Amino acid sequence: MIIRTALAALLFVAASVTLHAQADATDTCDAVYEDILQEYILHPDGSTHYMYSHKLKLLTPFAFTRAYGESFITYNPQWQTLNVLRSVTTMKDGKKVESPFNAFNEVLPRYAADGAPFTHLKEMVVTHTGVEAGAVIDFAYEIDTKPGMFPGLMGAVRFGEREHIAHMVVTVKVPAGTTLDWEFARDDTKAVVTKDGNMTVYTWERHHIPMVEAEEHQTPIDRYAPVLYFTTVGYDALPPHVLGAAGDAPLPAPAMTEVERVQSEQLPPLERALALRRWVATRIGGMNGPLDILGFRARLPEETVTSNVGSTLDRAVLLSRMCRAAGIEAMPVLFSHDIINRGMRIVSEEADGHRIDHIMTEPQPAQACLHLYPHAAVMCTGIGHEKLLVLDPMHAEQSGASPSQFRGYYLPLEGDTPEPTPYGTGTAMTTASTTSDWTLSDDLTVSGKTRVSVDGTSSMVFSPDRFRTLAASALDAAGQGMKTEAGEVNIHASGETVCEVSVTSISPLEQRGGFHEFRIPHAYGGITNLGLPVGDMRRTTPVELPGPMRESCRMVLHLPKSVRAVSVPADLEISNNVGSLRSVIRADAHDVEITRTITISIGRIMPEGYRDLQELLSAWRLPSHNSLLLKKEE
Repeated sequence: MIIRTALAALLFVAASVTLHAQADATDTCDAVYEDILQEYILHPDGSTHYMYSHKLKLLTPFAFTRAYGESFITYNPQWQTLNVLRSVTTMKDGKKVESPFNAFNEVLPRYAADGAPFTHLKEMVVTHTGVEAGAVIDFAYEIDTKPGMFPGLMGAVRFGEREHIAHMVVTVKVPAGTTLDWEFARDDTKAVVTKDGNMTVYTWERHHIPMVEAEEHQTPIDRYAPVLYFTTVGYDALPPHVLGAAGDAPLPAPAMTEVERVQSEQLPPLERALALRRWVATRIGGMNGPLDILGFRARLPEETVTSNVGSTLDRAVLLSRMCRAAGIEAMPVLFSHDIINRGMRIVSEEADGHRIDHIMTEPQPAQACLHLYPHAAVMCTGIGHEKLLVLDPMHAEQSGASPSQFRGYYLPLEGDTPEPTPYGTGTAMTTASTTSDWTLSDDLTVSGKTRVSVDGTSSMVFSPDRFRTLAASALDAAGQGMKTEAGEVNIHASGETVCEVSVTSISPLEQRGGFHEFRIPHAYGGITNLGLPVGDMRRTTPVELPGPMRESCRMVLHLPKSVRAVSVPADLEISNNVGSLRSVIRADAHDVEITRTITISIGRIMPEGYRDLQELLSAWRLPSHNSLLLKKEE
């Protein structure tokens, strides 16, 4: 069962409404797609045909000098054949200019450059000629795919681009009697179903799709623009296709040697799993290209180790086999980056004195489309207090049991129930806090101790040494510069990571205009570290956080008799639909007490909630609440 805050879910649904509201706003575009046509055909022998075409009108010099002077097509020649049908520019005066022979150049995709097993992949770069403001590029190509690259016909089509789309049509043709399962995320466009001889034809058509603007701290377009997913197979067909022979293949000698080494150290299961993950992440190079270019097909562990490089899926398969060889229950899984929910209900609960509404959705799987699951990882079970442990095989450092990029649904690739299962979608709050007791001496130097704590997605439960460094570095800029020394890291059963840091001034506080400024510290891993945008109230796309977050700072600064705080600000207290903030600074002749907390209660802030987010962030960053003005009496 997946849990979301009601506001987040409702705003999420409202994304398409916001996009529709801009339907005719083309005055800010650099170009306009007059037409986009896409056609998918499944042949009776299992081969597929894909055709893409667009007519793109260029409106500004940026459109042809930086954005659309070239088109890029990636494909896999082991399975696919590319044919560019046309590349013609109609200039403003009506003259037609075809791209010459030397405008077509095949290169290696950048993500495949460091992996010999993937150098067969190709990217066709087509340079358009005769481009100018007012010109229209008429571009089309087709790709034929042999049977077996995918388990059936499947794909994902986004209805949204960085420019306005005046007209878009997607057509899927399958042999009569073949079931096509399809559904939109964040849209309700219906399919028109017709017959064409022995083929069933599904057509989706949209007019005036507004541009998706590039904005700060923006999530990928696929996360909030409408996306059509479709497939002709069920979930049972996915694991055998993805794993093939790799699921039962033996481990190569180097991997088995590492397993035996880890076992010989008699480490607990959790430490064994992390040690093996570290070996894969550091020993095997990563080919970070999309899994669909490989047909979502895993290579054998022997091939991955011998070549010292693998896709995210290759490395997940290798790591899962190594974990099992070391006595750890593990399997490779695919994680979704999108969720299609069929039916929902709202429930409420009390948390921290506030009512939180949740959308509760039963796990009713949508289409068995591999494009819904582009991220590979390893799921471990039965390790200590961790009911489920996700191992990320792509990064040398893993901070916690639930890396933030693996949230939503995961698809098991082994076992008897190959259906998507919700994971990491609860409302657990990520917290980051500092609790300080510092003393300012007569010579205006500072010394003291700070307890630094992180929990949730920021927790460094698996990287305590790194946390010591990060916890100390978070305090470096406090005061007017600090020397820091971190102590031992304590890890609580809940996953909270705690470290005590000793601080001393690098130099006395400087005098400026008769006053001394003291900067208040911020917590490592909190909202401040995210660098969320502040300023323009206008927003058309979401701002996404790792999840609900809270950051707090509590401090007592003991003052000498010769120093007093001046211009102590009034209390700040804000509560709105996105979260809340409270910042209180109290001062007397002996001490300054600071209590600051900001909470953002939803992980995805849609444009409708952006003003509330700005209100919180602007108040949180007010200079008067981030530093103290101190006066030394002569």
